[in-house]
Amino acid sequence: MSEVFYQGKNFKLKADSRDEADQSVWNEIFKFKEYRAVESIIASAKFPIVDVGAHAGFFVLYARDLNPVVAIYALEPAPDNLEALRQNLRLNNINGVTIAPVALADHSGSRVLALMQDSHNHYLADENEEVEQGIKVSALNLSDLLRQYGLEKISLLKMDIEGGEYEVVDNWSRKDFNKIETIIMEYHNTRLRDYREIEESLRQNGFGVQIFPSKFDKTMGFLLANNKRIK
Repeated sequence: MSEVFYQGKNFKLKADSRDEADQSVWNEIFKFKEYRAVESIIASAKFPIVDVGAHAGFFVLYARDLNPVVAIYALEPAPDNLEALRQNLRLNNINGVTIAPVALADHSGSRVLALMQDSHNHYLADENEEVEQGIKVSALNLSDLLRQYGLEKISLLKMDIEGGEYEVVDNWSRKDFNKIETIIMEYHNTRLRDYREIEESLRQNGFGVQIFPSKFDKTMGFLLANNKRIK
């Protein structure tokens, strides 16, 4: 077990710090404060926070530190990340978190998760894509996720799923959009798609959108969207 101090608090973390991705994700959240734009939203959240692509649970620790009582749902399909997520929550006595061992996708069912050497870069393979190493995982679309867990409204949807955000948002119904107050996602531009498609879809469904390009990688950044139809 290792210990990390943040704003006077002592977080206990899985000892082996599996790869450089763990340190990178920790720095992204706690050192560079890439999610600072939603800190007040987290702190005042009355409806659940849904963390899609929970990895080792660092965003969950961050959110729980800001809001001790809000319900949190953490989605993570990769077995190695799930183990780290569960251990980090247990080490820090974090309660009120429902762990869902699933991926968020455009349709529910079985999918292939491509496993990368970097634990933060696992991604859902396309239906006909051949991957060097992959495992079958369960996937839910947003409608089924909300139904299965009885979620009528979400205060914050955080999403970091390595390019999978396009198929996820493409599938959302008007009803799905209307159940989300705020979205913060890391976007990943690809050869065929970029964040402007998601931005347009969100604006068409009543969201105000802000874009924060990455200082380190021009193909990535953060997208913040607030539902103007929810007061």
